[in-house]
Amino acid sequence: MTLPVPHLDDRAFLDLVTEARERIARSCPDWTDLSAHDPGMALLEAFAYLTEVMIYRLNQLPEKAYVAFLNLLGVTRHPPAAAWADVRLTRTGPDRGPVRVPAGTRVAAARGADPRPVVFVTTEPAVLPAGETTTTVRVHHCEPVEAELLGTGTGQPGQVFRAARAPLTRTTEALDLLLGVEVPAGSVELGAAAREHEGRTYEIWRPVDSFAGVGPQAKVYLVDRASGVVTFAPALDLRPDTGAAPAVEGAAGATTVAAVPPAGRQVRLWYRCGGGPAGNVAAGVLTSLRDPLPGVKVDNPEPATGGRDLESLESVLARGPYEFFAQQRAVTARDFEILATGSGAVARARAFTRAAVYSFARPGEVEVVLVPYVPEAARPGGRLPVAVLREHEVEEARRRVEADLERRRALGTAVRAGWARYKAVSIQARVVVRREEDVDAVRRRIHDRLHQTLSPLPTPLNPAGWAFGEPLRASNVYRMLEHAEPGVRYVESVRFVVDEAPDARVRTVAVDQYQADTWYAGGGPVLFRSTNAGAGWEPAGRFDDETVVRVVPAPAPVRPG
Repeated sequence: MTLPVPHLDDRAFLDLVTEARERIARSCPDWTDLSAHDPGMALLEAFAYLTEVMIYRLNQLPEKAYVAFLNLLGVTRHPPAAAWADVRLTRTGPDRGPVRVPAGTRVAAARGADPRPVVFVTTEPAVLPAGETTTTVRVHHCEPVEAELLGTGTGQPGQVFRAARAPLTRTTEALDLLLGVEVPAGSVELGAAAREHEGRTYEIWRPVDSFAGVGPQAKVYLVDRASGVVTFAPALDLRPDTGAAPAVEGAAGATTVAAVPPAGRQVRLWYRCGGGPAGNVAAGVLTSLRDPLPGVKVDNPEPATGGRDLESLESVLARGPYEFFAQQRAVTARDFEILATGSGAVARARAFTRAAVYSFARPGEVEVVLVPYVPEAARPGGRLPVAVLREHEVEEARRRVEADLERRRALGTAVRAGWARYKAVSIQARVVVRREEDVDAVRRRIHDRLHQTLSPLPTPLNPAGWAFGEPLRASNVYRMLEHAEPGVRYVESVRFVVDEAPDARVRTVAVDQYQADTWYAGGGPVLFRSTNAGAGWEPAGRFDDETVVRVVPAPAPVRPG
């Protein structure tokens, strides 16, 4: 239950005027004209108005304190994400050797009604080899910012710098954000550990989520991508009770918990800006090379995906309590779910111990089922085909989530993350509407209600989304249509139609002796599995141009599974 937050002062304008009138009657009996035309009353009402505004601002203190508390916890807004696409470069003329595609090559959408078309860039160099007609290059909807000068180090702890073009966009690249601190030439080998710019060498430092436990010589920093703020290690008084002097001292004898940029050394940042849902363009749209490549044309066979806006403040305030309970460590199932949805590419997650579901699972195995984020524009009215969900299942995002959970898991546990499986269902029903209703309008409302209620993603009608593993029953449909739609008289003959089910050409059925309520059936080229004793089936394997003739579960004494 949510505790009510009381107003610090609940008096309104009329309350203040009435209170002033009562005080006038007690303290100034000679003041008898209390009408609105009296100059004194005009002043009184003006002060009452100003006081009401002050009370309103005073009542904002609880929300301000809440935001300040989230800042202390380190809760930040998720940065925007840049859409990406794999574009195809094709030769249009004779083969005259390899064609080099430098980093920063721009590919734009075909010019249409929009005077400012969406532009993608290559962030890594590529080559169309000699003797080949086509090659595939990944492009991102962002603008690279190369070696921006953040400032010059002072040698003091707690240095803070701010990027000029915040927010810092997240991409599918492993190194879409690099921070370098100037070092003497030749002291660090160029490559992954250092970069050169304008004749100076910059050692690459590592971003971390916290300075806790990194060590006083660690070259690390904190970055808030949403605001573009880069923070270096502060100085803390970490002296033991014995009073011994610390090994590394900062201001006023306090210990610097990590390394800081030395005085006079430049600090530069390589990052991406831009992004957002505008980059989620359709297939075949990216056909214009802003930076021409002689004898080469470009197109994108698949739609661009992954673009997402900067997280709203309302979303951060709602996410705050979950961040507090997770505490950056995955211990409970809820911790795994919260951390999995923090990447921006995942909208929902469900975590469970595999041993609670599968008899063959080893102790300590945790499985996290992911549902990808799909922008509102890609699912108008809540209509979300399975194909659209599949398009937004970015393999790089899944690997990133799995690697992040692996770093945060408890000792003795193992983690695996995978995309959820979906079952497409069509609903057939006879709906009788009232005589005074518009049949087409009722039909549209019914379709919108069904699409939004049965969606795996949050919608206005179902903010949590359809529950993982929740069966769909005819009673659900009756309740949604008869009770929630006033234009419907009654509903009858509700039927569910599933695209794939073992209802034809079934040649074999088998029961798994190790896994309770698990059955297998072969129908044509598809192997079906049921985990509820035949009440529902889902495809578990597909063998094109073949026929499943026999299914044999693992016999004893072979290990289950």
